[in-house]
Amino acid sequence: MKNKELLIVCTIALVSPALANAGGADLSAYGTPVDTSVAVVPRRAMPNEPSNKNWPAHVCAEIQREEKTLIAGMQPSERGKFRLGLLTLEGLHCGIDVSKKMDADQVAMEEAHRKAQREYDEILGAAQSAASTSQEPNIVQVPQAAPADPAPPRTLNCFTSRLGGGMSTTACR
Repeated sequence: MKNKELLIVCTIALVSPALANAGGADLSAYGTPVDTSVAVVPRRAMPNEPSNKNWPAHVCAEIQREEKTLIAGMQPSERGKFRLGLLTLEGLHCGIDVSKKMDADQVAMEEAHRKAQREYDEILGAAQSAASTSQEPNIVQVPQAAPADPAPPRTLNCFTSRLGGGMSTTACR
């Protein structure tokens, strides 16, 4: 770690005098100098330009066509999730009042949320009531087949062969 720090300090010490002397040096080979006398104003800070220009009519018509295509056949509760971006574009850049559509989508989504919450609460209540009641274990007796007369055990003949290196194999018949 000390070597790395020493390398950084040495590099700075060697480069610093060169940078100090370059103040009057000709750097035109590296590009056109920037005129620093003009203040740079950010694009959004221009006071005379409105920040909310309306888009051309054909663009707004295309956005409305896409909105109709997108929501065709959808449930009312799903519409709001999918067309929110398009409605925002229509409102901001086309000057169209979309507040009624957005309010209707919001109401539909809230109603779907309430319905899902009610169903969840019902299922949770049913599961809790089922868990709270003690249930007797179900005992099922399976009839057993009558034991057949026992057959005499088979005689096995096993042969062990040594393989070497402490290993062996056994075969039984």
